[in-house]
Amino acid sequence: MDNEAIMHRRCQQVLHSPQDVEDALSELRLRLFHTLSKEPERLHTIDNVPAWLRRVASNHCIDRLRQTSPTCHTEWLDNALFDEQEAHPTHGSPEHMACLHEALEALSTAMQRLPAQLCEALEQHCIIGVEYVDMAGALAISEPNARKRVQLARQQLRGWLWPLDGLGGSQ
Repeated sequence: MDNEAIMHRRCQQVLHSPQDVEDALSELRLRLFHTLSKEPERLHTIDNVPAWLRRVASNHCIDRLRQTSPTCHTEWLDNALFDEQEAHPTHGSPEHMACLHEALEALSTAMQRLPAQLCEALEQHCIIGVEYVDMAGALAISEPNARKRVQLARQQLRGWLWPLDGLGGSQ
């Protein structure tokens, strides 16, 4: 706890968003607590604790960035539709258009499979563009709960749609 400011600063440098910094810092505290409670002798083997904590915080934040897609994971579809419309305003290749329509149908079906609370949160934030604070107020839930609902919805959609994302599920 004496070095929490070091971890906080490092998370701010990597993540930038105050909400993400707080989320990452909470996760990091729990992670360190569990690690050090299982292996209390580990802390005694570290020569430079502040440097070690900076590295642990950096790695945790980078892992968090890799796990959380910066968009709602439909940007590839929006871009493909926009690019297709720009390149061929009235007629695209039938194969490409069929793939896009298939992807849209799969996305629509997957969103219908989501629990109502998750689907509503995802639609409000990712499709309509409502900020988490406003969404939390509208749904009468806390802001962290709103963020978690969107995160869970994204996670489920990724699992169901990764073959269609054009990236082989790498995000």
